[in-house]
Amino acid sequence: MDKAGELAVALVIYAMRCIEDGETEALASMGFGPSEVTALASLTFGDLKRIERLRRHCLDIKVDRQAFRAIIQRARADGLSTEWEHALIRADASFEMMRRLFGTSRRAYTNLRQVFGVSSVGRPREPTGDEASRLWRAIQHRLRESGRHPLAPADYLAISRKCAVPLRTVWRESKRIGPASA
Repeated sequence: MDKAGELAVALVIYAMRCIEDGETEALASMGFGPSEVTALASLTFGDLKRIERLRRHCLDIKVDRQAFRAIIQRARADGLSTEWEHALIRADASFEMMRRLFGTSRRAYTNLRQVFGVSSVGRPREPTGDEASRLWRAIQHRLRESGRHPLAPADYLAISRKCAVPLRTVWRESKRIGPASA
């Protein structure tokens, strides 16, 4: 398989999906007219396999640099988000924490816990008086230091490690301190 063939098949599949979804504006912006749409709609799996073997393509590709930069920035931000999401799951984050910080669905949460072998159940224990005091000071310090409301995933993990308190307890206590803290 040649790279040009891969590119052509990717475009054809994208265009076929646009046809299926009735996205005529997207097809027109790519330069597909009525005759090309008819040809695309009649393609078979065998046709795709033959297109894939081609060593050239019929595309005139232009890059919108501003949109490209935005896509790259978003991909990098999402990558960091995924890394933090996984770190929090491994540290036994609650579903509510993951839902609030990342919009994680119940199903994704359960799947991630299974992937990372996290199997604890139940509510976090109440902190001792000394732990509660340390947590309160650590949360307040992070809020002042970072100026972020809510705290970032890294803040929750750092507080959990520093105070030697489970992450679920840190999350719950941050909620008790006040809505501005979490």
